[in-house]
Amino acid sequence: MVSTYTRILFCVLILCLPRISMGQDLNELIKQKPFAIQGTFGIGMGNYFSSGIAPRARSFSYLFNGMPSLSVYGVNFPFSVVVSDQQRSFRQPFNQYGMSPRYKWITLHAGWRNIEFSPFTLSGINFLGGGVELNPGKLRFGLIYGRFNKAIEEEIQPLAFAQTPAYKRMGYSVKLGAGTEANHFDFILVKAKDDSTSLKTRPILSGISPAENVVVGIASRWTLFKRILLDLEASGSLYTRDLYADTIGSKGEFKKVNFLKGLMAINTSTQLLSAGQASIGYRGTGYSLKLQYRRVDPDYKSMGAYYFETDVENYTINGDVSILKNKIRLNGSLGFQHDNILKDKLATSNKNIGSLGISYNLIRFGIDLRYSNYGLTQSRGINPIIDTIRIARTNHNLSIVTRYGFGNASIPQSLVLTGNLQSLVDLNRKTAGQTETNSKTGNLSYQLALTKLAISFNAGFNYAVSDLLTMKSEIYGPTIGIDKQFLKGKALLNTALSYQQQKNNHIDAGNIFSGNVNGSYRISKRDALNLSLSYLKSNSPDNLTPTFDETRTNLNITHRF
Repeated sequence: MVSTYTRILFCVLILCLPRISMGQDLNELIKQKPFAIQGTFGIGMGNYFSSGIAPRARSFSYLFNGMPSLSVYGVNFPFSVVVSDQQRSFRQPFNQYGMSPRYKWITLHAGWRNIEFSPFTLSGINFLGGGVELNPGKLRFGLIYGRFNKAIEEEIQPLAFAQTPAYKRMGYSVKLGAGTEANHFDFILVKAKDDSTSLKTRPILSGISPAENVVVGIASRWTLFKRILLDLEASGSLYTRDLYADTIGSKGEFKKVNFLKGLMAINTSTQLLSAGQASIGYRGTGYSLKLQYRRVDPDYKSMGAYYFETDVENYTINGDVSILKNKIRLNGSLGFQHDNILKDKLATSNKNIGSLGISYNLIRFGIDLRYSNYGLTQSRGINPIIDTIRIARTNHNLSIVTRYGFGNASIPQSLVLTGNLQSLVDLNRKTAGQTETNSKTGNLSYQLALTKLAISFNAGFNYAVSDLLTMKSEIYGPTIGIDKQFLKGKALLNTALSYQQQKNNHIDAGNIFSGNVNGSYRISKRDALNLSLSYLKSNSPDNLTPTFDETRTNLNITHRF
């Protein structure tokens, strides 16, 4: 059943909206070159060798790629060409190309475009068509029209790579408002409909039916006293999922909105749903506070947008403060969310989300500490919940980053220590043994630069441990790297080595050693050469996992024109 709240909201919005029946600045255009071409192309080749396992790549490979871009009066037409031992392709991204030329307060849209009028109405749908936006003074007007979906026939024998069938969908959207970006009030209408005759045969396997949709919404923003910011978005969506469904009589649930039948088809598959969000924020000197509310009905849809998280209502408060001349910053948030808005589910899921962050920064020393938790519980819906399957869990996450810089301008040095702790606590004793997990990670890194010699050095040590059911897994090991510049920066050589040891329940599970060397040379302002060599050695203590090694080399030459 449609809630009274939804019915009233939609009626108010549609009565307030007037009935409507249906990039780049041109000032700069004359300054652009009428014709220009630029881009890059490259040639590469590589070798691969392995022992102990079946090859995971070809022994010899080559690649030619080019990305030329044609410019006509500042409008770019990019191309992409790829020729290799595994694929050959030629792509023109402007097969879905569009433009939005602008002159003073007039903006035109043509081709493939995605435009947003408000989050719950027209919000990023990719359409083929045209439109105009006019913003003279305080007037805010927008109009777009085009094809939202192209017709795609259903495959007789559907394959994994087959496209989902679809009816041809045409639609338009209108925005009419007043104000500026900081203070405005807009009405938005979206109207779209599938062409039921656009497919030769009606899809059977997919169960897709032609649909129709009308969405009416408002979007506003107000800045008060330069410190208070108010945001409001609300919309009502009348969505007919199947144009072939049975019609409804005068005693149907849409009796009070029968006047809408002149706007679109209404039948037994029609849904009237709403969505909205509001926030109020205050920004003071060195601190801010914001309250947010969001509510989206179950199965809320708009043909002007791709996806919404539906059947959700949440309340959020967040804020931040800076003290001691911004040396210390604190920020945090607290939110409460639940589903089952219409009270028609067997259970209601409740989520509590909170986070707190503290940052302390001096010239050479700094520390960031952050804690967050995500709690999920269930309460009774239509029926009571059985204790053995009741969900009651909390995820804890604690992270810390500590950094210390020392040395001087000629030999700068730094130490960075990071750590992370994650745990899932199951409050249901009957399921805790199968769900609880714990993981810890840590990394210590050191960096040194010899500025006069153009050499930098880095070293680190990683450690990670995770507990899941009866398995405790540990992975740890060092890394080291060196970078060196030659010929006043024209050439660069860097190398890196790493070693990782793994243990499962304190038993040796093998180790991995890897190393790579990269060298690059800038031949000219437009040409560059790159050579890389990598080696990997995996050792296993048993016959379950093979011991193997791999070697890869790659040579690439690029040219920019």
